[in-house]
Amino acid sequence: MHKLFLITMALFTMGATIKLTPKSTETFACESCEDPAVIKRTIHSKEDAYMNDNSAKYRTDLKKWGTRSGVMHVAFPETKKKNCDPSTDAVFYATDEGVMEISDCSSSKRPLSRKRNLIKDQKQKEGFKKYQKHLHDEFDVMQITVKNHTTDIRNVCLWGGNSEKPITDPLFIENAEKIDVLVGTHPQQVVLNPANDLLYVANQLSDSVSVVARDGTVIATIPLTENAMPGTVSPVALAVNTNPGYFYGIVYVIGSVNNTMYHIGLNHKVVNANRTGKRPTEIRFDDETNELVIKNIVSKNTTRINAETQAQTETPWGIQDQFRLVDNDSTSKIAKVTTQLNLLTIFNVSKSPTVTINDEYHEEREDFKFSPGMLKHLKIVASGERRVNAMQLLQKSIAGKEICKTLSLGNYQSPQSFQNVSEVFGVDGVMLDGQNSWCFKIGGLQTITFILYYKKLEMYNLLPEKASLAYGVQMSKGVPKRVPKNPFKSIL
Repeated sequence: MHKLFLITMALFTMGATIKLTPKSTETFACESCEDPAVIKRTIHSKEDAYMNDNSAKYRTDLKKWGTRSGVMHVAFPETKKKNCDPSTDAVFYATDEGVMEISDCSSSKRPLSRKRNLIKDQKQKEGFKKYQKHLHDEFDVMQITVKNHTTDIRNVCLWGGNSEKPITDPLFIENAEKIDVLVGTHPQQVVLNPANDLLYVANQLSDSVSVVARDGTVIATIPLTENAMPGTVSPVALAVNTNPGYFYGIVYVIGSVNNTMYHIGLNHKVVNANRTGKRPTEIRFDDETNELVIKNIVSKNTTRINAETQAQTETPWGIQDQFRLVDNDSTSKIAKVTTQLNLLTIFNVSKSPTVTINDEYHEEREDFKFSPGMLKHLKIVASGERRVNAMQLLQKSIAGKEICKTLSLGNYQSPQSFQNVSEVFGVDGVMLDGQNSWCFKIGGLQTITFILYYKKLEMYNLLPEKASLAYGVQMSKGVPKRVPKNPFKSIL
């Protein structure tokens, strides 16, 4: 001890200074210190070791399943273990974006996957279910389905029965269709029979008459002779009896070789025949005289046959008005024949609706005009990828002024994670009556279904006590609490 004291005194005497160095420590960065609200889980040491040994595979896993600061750390071997505890893993891998959907424990080959758009809070999910049950229990439900039959985006307006607005404009469009039908050999003429709306074609070189429907179906082929040698009849022209009565719809066809006029009944059979002049080439039905008028080019005369009595007269050419032409151009707009190709071409022009809506809508629209209702909730289900992003609510005042309010539906995506379903909570209090209309856009070939939860308003509830007694109501129930002064106030 005495020696130690002497050595210390000697060092001080020599001016030396002794510094005591503390034990070396490592400084660790605090990732959560900059933002106390962000709490990050410390990276497991096993992950660091895994990353060092398997850096390439680790980076691949991170690109597939997340990032180091993101949803989960996939490097842990225990995350892929076969015997897992979903409840524990769900808590362990929970993030601000939602709870991870852990892979099925029974299969080690199925990868872990993220379930998108999950409800963050389980209480919110339970609350939504209770709300849906409340809607079904307490409110009337109505379903309206709108379908666009065109490939264009169309503007659609619903309700507003007093304004008589069409669902869309135009409501119908014309569709032109051309159908080619193979008939007999060398067809010469076609006529439309108004009695059965069928087309009759005279086939010159096959000695027959083809009966064809407007959709191109060949109904019958009527032979005009039993002779196997074609061309012995040579039908070239037809006419139809258009006068009401027993003979209405009889078709007459003339054979230019055998000089005969055939009567074809509605049963598609030859029912009678008359002789004509030599080489008949044209035939008309005169509805004023009820006669068949036939032009004969070799005998140079006109044959007139009464359709009812079969009385027949022949008049030489040169007498004025001996062959009065009857307008038969109406058939040419419907069909024509192509002789060289043995074809009948049918032109169909039909009208088809651009937008249709289920029949219940029209009944409800008329009902709401006289018995208004109040909307509580609206669910919109749209087919395809296009969604209803906005809907205009049009309110027409008594003075005729129209007020337009636009309801954006972008924030009403269903919590059930369906991209084409919208739960619209912002329509609470909107009136369903004859004054208010909904307008929106529907995509091409899209179907949109509206599910409405509403309550009908009892009109005597809106009357004061004295007025209700004056109208014979024993007791007024008072004004409903949910009736706002402005129907659009709750959605602004």
